[in-house]
Amino acid sequence: METYPTLRQATGVARTLSKHSSSTMVVYRVTEQKFVTAHASDRVEGTIEAVYRDGYVVQTLLSKRAE
Repeated sequence: METYPTLRQATGVARTLSKHSSSTMVVYRVTEQKFVTAHASDRVEGTIEAVYRDGYVVQTLLSKRAE
């Protein structure tokens, strides 16, 4: 898990990691200015913003918004 100050940074990292490691990545918000990029198997302790697989956002009931 890695922490970033903006949603844009976190989603960029999640997108890249999901492409290269062929894994599903989750971006979630911990506080107003703290976003976390984690593997889908990691524990989520915040509001899920988006889920990425193979570099693309995945439509899921867990995500808060679609891009």
